[in-house]
Amino acid sequence: MKTTKRIVCLTLALIMAGLAFVMPVSAAGATPLVMIDGIGSTKLYKNFGTEEEELIFSGDEEFIKGIIEDAGGALLGGLISFGIGNKDFDALADKVLPVVNKYLADIGFNPDGTPVNETIGFYRTTEPVSNYTEEQKAGLSTFALAYAEKHGEENVYNFTYDWRADPIENANQLNEFISAVKAKTNCKKVNMVAMSQGSTVALAYLNAFGGHHLKNIVFAAPAWQGTSTVGDVFTNNLELDAFTLENYLVQLANGSATTHIAAFIISFIATYDGLTREYLGDLNGFVTGILPRTYTDSLIPYFVGMPGMWSLCPAEDYEAGKEFLFDSHGLKIDPEYEKKIDAYHDIQVNAKSVVENAMAHGANFYIVCGYNCQMPPISPEYESSDAVIETRYMSGGATCAKYLQSNKDWGKIYTQKNKDGHNHVSWDAKVDASTCMFPEYTWFIKNQQHNNYNLENGSMDIVLWLLDSNERVTVTTDIENYPQFWLHNTYKRTTKPMPVDEILGDVDSSTAVNTLDARLALKLASGQITPSELQLLIGDIDEDGEFSTEDARSILCIAAGVDY
Repeated sequence: MKTTKRIVCLTLALIMAGLAFVMPVSAAGATPLVMIDGIGSTKLYKNFGTEEEELIFSGDEEFIKGIIEDAGGALLGGLISFGIGNKDFDALADKVLPVVNKYLADIGFNPDGTPVNETIGFYRTTEPVSNYTEEQKAGLSTFALAYAEKHGEENVYNFTYDWRADPIENANQLNEFISAVKAKTNCKKVNMVAMSQGSTVALAYLNAFGGHHLKNIVFAAPAWQGTSTVGDVFTNNLELDAFTLENYLVQLANGSATTHIAAFIISFIATYDGLTREYLGDLNGFVTGILPRTYTDSLIPYFVGMPGMWSLCPAEDYEAGKEFLFDSHGLKIDPEYEKKIDAYHDIQVNAKSVVENAMAHGANFYIVCGYNCQMPPISPEYESSDAVIETRYMSGGATCAKYLQSNKDWGKIYTQKNKDGHNHVSWDAKVDASTCMFPEYTWFIKNQQHNNYNLENGSMDIVLWLLDSNERVTVTTDIENYPQFWLHNTYKRTTKPMPVDEILGDVDSSTAVNTLDARLALKLASGQITPSELQLLIGDIDEDGEFSTEDARSILCIAAGVDY
């Protein structure tokens, strides 16, 4: 009898030991993450699957060198032809645009929605990141790497897709991918992070398949409502502006003396009326002069037939974009192609109901986005953004002050538009989140740029917290550690939560900024009084991490209701 018991126990022990090897690690607690990155994240190859397979836009030194040499030579020759021909824009276009097209042709789509190069392909795997080569891991997003560091590489799966193609077709492939991950990990649900253009694929997935297979979904810097960068190009709403160019250069500088010098020169031109008219006017004339050929020779042949690009067009620009790119250029849009891009447009317009349906079936949906950055300087608009996508689009409708400005009522509490019992106004009066589609599930990081989410500086903290939540959380669930508004300090390279119900400059916490705050600020700046952590957060107007007399001067300006 004892011998039988020993045999049974030994057999059970061996079975349990074997199960430890074959059972997925994610069953131990961590929910597997499916990562969907943005435009250009998936490497595309021409002559895919053949011995002549070649990576498009490799980004290596030789590739960049080739672009510089080709573009530099073409531009120089074009400018010579332009000058000799007495501002002959056609001569300029004849030199420059063929070089542009050389690099666009392989990735381009014909106006009827078919790819120019039928041999383009990409690699997809349902293997976890733990099975990736070091080279493959180097191409992963910060979100995937951060989750892998916390929960193990075996719990991260990267979904690759053709970012040029129809988001709805990519969503069908995503559904198959999620099914494979669930089967591999023996998990009922997966987490998802959809970054930038990846959110268009995720939104199309939610529309078709709901939220049954998802636990937590985070849209990070999402393009689910488009971006004016695409909308302005598609509607020919382009204009160079000196101040937006200056702001953009300063933003890109990130400690670069060269870029700061360039920004200073642009600033000098922008603030000197005569120079603005003379040089910027000429530059705008130069751009508008070559634009017609740019559209007919490059953009229309290679981009209007690209469904992925249309998914990035805001709803407000959609019909005008089709009219300009097709009708005004004498092109009749292919009915099947129009039906395809209209289908995602309808999903974009009905995004709120799509997400609500997914949440009703158990998925937890969240948005994390940046604000207070300058958009690319292709228009004179000063939209608050993350330097790539406007905050109002990312957030699904937040009311945002113009870049470098604030909402009205300086020095007083800004009254949010939709009163729901919670404060949804940022401490700096730049964002009113009450007008978002999902004000309780949308977080904002000031100064956060599109591709600069980082585990070390704290900008990933909110995302990881949301992904690890077992219950649906809101902006008021943990208001001390994870409030709705955060500050990324570009000087200190840190990201911290900002206090709720506080006002920028209100260092005496009186619920209004006045001359008493300015007097107290001077004492804090001079060292007569040591500032508390709260006073430093809301009184550090220039966000350099220190309390200075310059901050005190700015607080006085806020109290007086003037620009600082």
